[in-house]
Amino acid sequence: ALHLLTDDALILESGGIETKEEYRAHHLPADIGFARAVPRERGPIHVTVRGDVAWAASASTSRGEYQGRAINSAGAELMVLVRDAGEWRIAAIHWSSRALRS
Repeated sequence: ALHLLTDDALILESGGIETKEEYRAHHLPADIGFARAVPRERGPIHVTVRGDVAWAASASTSRGEYQGRAINSAGAELMVLVRDAGEWRIAAIHWSSRALRS
């Protein structure tokens, strides 16, 4: 999936900002593990296109267990895409989540 990111993409999560290469080295393996282990229900994806820029926003709920820890959280995701030579690529991603009460 990294090939879908622009070379100068920024990833915002856990209160920080990472470049594509920093994300590959730091958070990507844990994000893949989490996504494989914890089922997620995603709501509708809202997409807006303005010329060669677009953004997609969605919300989700994750419930399950990851590394021995119970997960019950709501999340929000935003991706900013740019069209270059007819191809859409992701220029920025922001994820946030909060615990849900049981």
